[in-house]
Amino acid sequence: MKKMRVFMITMLVTIGFCSTLIYTSSCKKSTCSGVVCQNGGSCNNGSCTCPSGYSGTNCQTATTSNVAYMNNTFTPVTIVINGSLATIPAGATVSFKGNYGTLASGTATTSGSTPLGVLSGGGSVGQSIYWQLNNKFPVSGTVTDTLNVGASYFYLSIVNNSTFSIINYTVNSELVSGAFAVTASIPNNGQTYGLGYYLAYPNSNVKVTYSDGHTATLSSFSLPFANNQQYTASF
Repeated sequence: MKKMRVFMITMLVTIGFCSTLIYTSSCKKSTCSGVVCQNGGSCNNGSCTCPSGYSGTNCQTATTSNVAYMNNTFTPVTIVINGSLATIPAGATVSFKGNYGTLASGTATTSGSTPLGVLSGGGSVGQSIYWQLNNKFPVSGTVTDTLNVGASYFYLSIVNNSTFSIINYTVNSELVSGAFAVTASIPNNGQTYGLGYYLAYPNSNVKVTYSDGHTATLSSFSLPFANNQQYTASF
């Protein structure tokens, strides 16, 4: 009988102890209770561990980074990214800042521009080149997009070494789809005048008319059909 009482007392103490442990364990508050980690973050010991590209107590802040555009053409590029306007000189680079994961979206354009006195009133000449741009801002640092003019165009320059000034020129004369005529005044001073972008063909040509009325043509000149190709026509 005595042994039975000891056994029962032992059982009651054991049950009470275990119940206390279970109660204490179940009532103990988790260190991550109520902690909400955003953007794929995870809670560890009450604090958020953030994935690459995010920071802040709850991983709520995207890091900032840059998208840069390099002008690999012969002429200045006008660019608009997310509503911000900039001009990129030939050979230069312009950067735009944004949040990781968002897009740098916009357009860019370039064309030849004539030196003072070559075209009446100056302005653009030749074909206009356009880019549609969509680049994602990186996790950190800078990602660079290079702006090239494709192999279907070439950049034309003219040097006039003749006795007479040039009063107009036609690119791709007699090529119906690509003919481009320009009224210009190119002096006979031996200087090189960049005159914009034109369609590239295996038989591309340049025809000029001089101030005395006679003409001259450079026929079927060789182009490499590569990005940013150019040809200098000497008369």
